[in-house]
Amino acid sequence: MEQLLTKPQLAEHWQVTEKAIEKWIKDGLITPCQRVPGRMRFSPRYIAELDGVKLEKHSPLEWRRLQRELEFWRTKAEKMEETFNKLDMVITETRYLKQKEA
Repeated sequence: MEQLLTKPQLAEHWQVTEKAIEKWIKDGLITPCQRVPGRMRFSPRYIAELDGVKLEKHSPLEWRRLQRELEFWRTKAEKMEETFNKLDMVITETRYLKQKEA
């Protein structure tokens, strides 16, 4: 069985700080295979796959995260547009009824 890497080992491997590793985990750029309070472990095979990918602002992993975020905001915008359209219809109907009463 392969030896799992710790966060400090991974930071050393990629020559970055542990805080950078934590940020990448939080942003969904990398995923530990084992997450226990106070301990995270990473599969060497998974890390080997990522070794060819730079974890920079425009890396494939960052693009994937940004695409998920974009989809989230698009969905929110569509829901808001539906709400505005319904509200517009209610306002128009209310104005029509008030004019009819007058």
